[in-house]
Amino acid sequence: MVTNFWFEFGILFVASLVGSAAVLPYGLRLLPKDKPLKMSMSKLVLLSILQGAIIFAIAAGVGLLVAHAIGLGAPFIEAALAGNGSPLALVPMLQVSTIFGVLAGIILLIGDLLFLPYWPEALVDTMRKTTLLENFAASFYGGINEEILVRLLGLSALAWLLSRIWHTSAGVPTSPVFWITNVLMAILFGIGHLPALKNLLGKIPPLMLARSLLLNFPIGLICGWLFWTYGIEAAIVAHFSADIVYHVFGTVVLRRQLGTRPS
Repeated sequence: MVTNFWFEFGILFVASLVGSAAVLPYGLRLLPKDKPLKMSMSKLVLLSILQGAIIFAIAAGVGLLVAHAIGLGAPFIEAALAGNGSPLALVPMLQVSTIFGVLAGIILLIGDLLFLPYWPEALVDTMRKTTLLENFAASFYGGINEEILVRLLGLSALAWLLSRIWHTSAGVPTSPVFWITNVLMAILFGIGHLPALKNLLGKIPPLMLARSLLLNFPIGLICGWLFWTYGIEAAIVAHFSADIVYHVFGTVVLRRQLGTRPS
């Protein structure tokens, strides 16, 4: 079991490294051109990778420990490591996760179209900067890294804490505990996007604050439910699918809608 834990951790940690590397072109594209870098580009990239490695090593390791303590985790990876996993067992999970992820991405896109007339110019400029390939690559970070951090670590840890008070006879969190945890983490997921928005806009207008919280809430709830029901793999697939719909196909739609606005 100990050996399997470390293999499970290793798979998730390597996946997080892939996500951290994949988002770099997107992040570098958004660096302000009018501000000189405080270090060389190579040092900045190396520091970003090192920082990500530390953060997600902790998130994956601690996340797995608390998830296992309440009966959650990465069941499909665990089954494969135990030698009793079947590729066919993945199909229902992949179907459900992809469908819910695509639906979440469509909800996100429709919601953002409603906010589009009120976008500040800085947000419009950001939408126009990145390439679709960079957006596609960045979706790996959203799907893998954010789910390891928010669901595997955050949701599991909060559910574990609350289950010290409210739990079933088996010692696992009750359904109300899960839904309280899921709602709180969905809210925190939206709040987690605010620092990047503040860095971009300076002072965040109330409408843009509402946009960040409202649009991220549905995908947070969906991924939390999928994690609880199927495992972290399902949450990763759903989040990745939602990001592809919104950040790739949605970017095309949003840019066309912004076409009448001056560059």
